[in-house]
Amino acid sequence: MQKTELVTPFGAKATIYHQGAHVTSWVPSEALGEQMFVAKQSEFSTGKAIRGGVPVCFPQFAAFGSGVKHGFARNIDWQVKSISDDQTEAVFSLANNEKTHELWPHKFELLLTVTLEPTKLVMALTVNNTDDKAFEFSGALHTYFAVSRYTDVQVSDLSGITYWDNGTELSDKKRAEQSVLSLDGALDRVYFDAPDALVLDDGALSKKITKRGFTDVVVWNPGPEGAKGLKDMGDNEYHGMLCVEAAIVDKPVQLAKGATWSGIQAIEVLVKN
Repeated sequence: MQKTELVTPFGAKATIYHQGAHVTSWVPSEALGEQMFVAKQSEFSTGKAIRGGVPVCFPQFAAFGSGVKHGFARNIDWQVKSISDDQTEAVFSLANNEKTHELWPHKFELLLTVTLEPTKLVMALTVNNTDDKAFEFSGALHTYFAVSRYTDVQVSDLSGITYWDNGTELSDKKRAEQSVLSLDGALDRVYFDAPDALVLDDGALSKKITKRGFTDVVVWNPGPEGAKGLKDMGDNEYHGMLCVEAAIVDKPVQLAKGATWSGIQAIEVLVKN
């Protein structure tokens, strides 16, 4: 599988596989180390989704739609549109073709812009409707963070936000009473109309996670039983990962012909004093 590796003058590095425009590695600096989780058993083979990093989910999130789970964009090769001379920015594109038309009957262009700044990664997804009619879509930047131990990290501030746990009726929504989310087992949860800024606290490091354009946030860890059911994840690897995803889940974007939509997820590593 083809990949692009970015190495910036200030020491930040990133790896993006052309299949899915899939960010699999982000190292802000040698001292801070790897910030992305990728399962050791990921196949890295044509047409197979990579378990970890940042899969681009489009044109649907999970099973919220009539197509394949999480859409087709993560399993198809994108084109490298541009790479800046200093390797701080790379742009990838995916346009409709015969393969996508078999799965989704619309004309479109996707752009994913990956930008590296000191201690910061910015991913911007752009959807252009090049069809002669409107279409709708949902999706996500399905970000897998490497963490020290998932039960030791905290996500804040989610107080007052309406959420839904996968596996229950969609109508069975609740309101978060606590500002801090801590996990003690498996979790697959959607926070609707979530804040545009969250903090993932992980001991000496924390990550400020901001979004724009995306309405929702998904928090996921398969837990021990869920991990055993994933062929591409080791039974104990779930301890070292947590997904916090900028997403559009149950209210798809309605995009008029000729219109453009953009969504951004930015991650900044903060070192505590």
